[in-house]
Amino acid sequence: MTPPLRFIGLTLLSGVLLPPIASSQIANHSEDDALTAATLALCHREVVMLGESATHGDGHTEAFKVALVQRLVNQCGFDSVFFEASHYEFIHIAQEVRAGQSISTAQLSTGVGGLWKFDQEFQPLLPFLVAKLQSGQIAVGGIDDQLGQLGQDYANLQMVADLTALLPRPQAQDCSIALHRRIDSDYSETSPYSKADQSKMNTCLAQIQHAVATSEASNRLTREDREEMVSAFQRWIARDFASDADQIVGRDRSMFQNFEWLRSQQTRRRKVIVWAATVHIAKQADPTWGDRTGTNFGSFVHQKYGARAFSLGFSALSGSFRKGRHDIQQTPAAPPDALETRALQGTSADAVFVPSSQLATMGTLPGAIFRHAYQTLNWAAFLDGVMVFRQERPPTSTR
Repeated sequence: MTPPLRFIGLTLLSGVLLPPIASSQIANHSEDDALTAATLALCHREVVMLGESATHGDGHTEAFKVALVQRLVNQCGFDSVFFEASHYEFIHIAQEVRAGQSISTAQLSTGVGGLWKFDQEFQPLLPFLVAKLQSGQIAVGGIDDQLGQLGQDYANLQMVADLTALLPRPQAQDCSIALHRRIDSDYSETSPYSKADQSKMNTCLAQIQHAVATSEASNRLTREDREEMVSAFQRWIARDFASDADQIVGRDRSMFQNFEWLRSQQTRRRKVIVWAATVHIAKQADPTWGDRTGTNFGSFVHQKYGARAFSLGFSALSGSFRKGRHDIQQTPAAPPDALETRALQGTSADAVFVPSSQLATMGTLPGAIFRHAYQTLNWAAFLDGVMVFRQERPPTSTR
């Protein structure tokens, strides 16, 4: 790649001047070169997928991703941002936008969910996205079909009320109870969740699906939204009695279906950012993941979009991370031949972008990219680039 031209702290990219990153967004101005390198690599893609460890507890990664999203939207024309988050909550946000309603940072935070909304590092992204959303510059979406997240009152409560209201009253009451029990996991040891419960829900959802399709009381977009909510709900419960491997692969397949539906609804949108764990967005799955065939969300994206898609992983040479809500753990020591060690050799930089060509040259070597544990893989087969920090840190909680 031809090196970018630099003009007093600005980078020329296809005629666009990229300002240096604000110091409040990442830890150190020395990371601006890594941010610029990543921006250059991602700018002209159609689907950019930004990963993170499967623990979702890396504050440095999170802060950097916030800055990168802002750069990609402002300077590269990305006009959609999707999260590994509630498909249903974000459909409702889109409905509110269509109706001309104002969207608050609290609403967007609720849609994003507990993986990130309580992290201080994530907070600057919320008003940025809300402002862009309200002005019509971007769309937002969620690709996860799972239900039951704390505080998501639309998905867990109002959506069920809206859908079951389409049924005759006694049927509506029975279905509301059945769907809420599953969402809330409201079963006991003496009366555990069973295939009969699953069958009851499938019957209810099929009846709702028919009612939505034949309803004359709603407009086309509302019907399409409701049909999609029912379909996603069906896919979620269809995995209930599957093996762990099939559940993992089924969830990733459903995330791709949700992604494609969102894209189909946003015909004016051309370029999308996906924010999710690296195990989901890699070009193929972690070999220890799912059914070990390489099937994941990122594999579906790359099969369809090819070189127009880009999967970016994140890792660190040292530091600490959060596992769960409170457990802070140390990053494992890097082997001498690790990707992280080699990426930072010969530089004092706090962050280095490793492009696809360099990953290919490195070949097969240890890396702690999918989770905080070293695996020996040919990383070029899994990722189009990796951002390596000298030190990781846990997110700062706002709770």
